[in-house]
Amino acid sequence: MDVAAIKQEVRNMIEQMFVAFKNHDTSAIDAIMDPDATLWDVFLPNLIKGAQERQSFHEADQDQMQTRGSLTVSMTDPTIDTWDDVVLARYYLDFEYQPPNPTKGVIRMTDVMRRSADGRLRIIHHHEGMVPTGIPPINKS
Repeated sequence: MDVAAIKQEVRNMIEQMFVAFKNHDTSAIDAIMDPDATLWDVFLPNLIKGAQERQSFHEADQDQMQTRGSLTVSMTDPTIDTWDDVVLARYYLDFEYQPPNPTKGVIRMTDVMRRSADGRLRIIHHHEGMVPTGIPPINKS
C-alpha cells in the first residue's frame, strides 16, 4: 500500500472514531481499537488499559457527553508517519459542547496504529491533551 493510501486510510479511521463517538456507538470505536489498546482521555488522569477498562470508560464518557449538549468537532489534517506496520498520526481537534453544560477547547491528539496479521490497521494507543494556553507566570523576586 502506498503512503497516500495509508494516509487516507488513517484519516478515515480517525473521522469514523469521532462520528461513532457523536452517535454514541462505542462498539464502532472499539472496532478500530486493538483489544489491548491504551488511551489517555482529555478529562481523566489515569491510563485506560485494554477492552475491559475501555468499556467502563465508554459508559462514563457517554454519560458525561449526554448531560452536556450538542457536540461539534473539527479536526485538522493529521501529520502521519509510517514504519513498516506502525503508523503515527498527530492532529488537533476543536470541540464545543452546547448548553445545558457547555465547554470547549482544542485538544492535541496522537494515535499510534499497527497493522495486524489480518491486514487491518488498529489503534494501539490514543492520547488526548488540552492545548496549553501559554507558559504560566514566573515570579523572579
